Amino acid sequence: MNSPLKRKIVLSCLLFFSLIGTQALAEQKSLIGETAWIEVDTIPFAYLARIDTGARVTSIHAVNIKITGGSAVPKENVGKTISFQTVNRDGKTEQLTAVIVKVSTVKNSQGTEQRYEIELPLSWKHVKKNVQVNLRDRSKMTYKLLIGRNFLSQDFLVDVDKKAPENGDK
Repeated sequence: MNSPLKRKIVLSCLLFFSLIGTQALAEQKSLIGETAWIEVDTIPFAYLARIDTGARVTSIHAVNIKITGGSAVPKENVGKTISFQTVNRDGKTEQLTAVIVKVSTVKNSQGTEQRYEIELPLSWKHVKKNVQVNLRDRSKMTYKLLIGRNFLSQDFLVDVDKKAPENGDK
């Protein structure tokens, strides 16, 4: 068999098997839109969340943050208990308490800031995950929960044309 024909056959086989692999991968993942109703399993209400593939970590609206035995140096608060109030877009409020697992530095259009991270159980349809979530005052933002890649990774493909229903039907 001559070399150009052999190369063509090999390339065709590689393309065929890569397409099959891509299809199998897509079939294993859930399709989520640019917005979705996400549940925090420890809160009795859902959030209409913004799906953001550009964000590494998920972020939740948090105000009235209090740290038990807190230090002025944020990194010294890792391992301490933090409590905060969160509100969804419908004005439903819940008080949460968790352990600080990390302090991260976040760069955004407003500049650089340090945020506390906790672990929360999040779910969308049949997918449930415990993920690190940073705390931020999102009062002026439409979406009180922003879903980052740490929730999306390995389980989701994002369809930017798909939106969650506004009325809360999940």
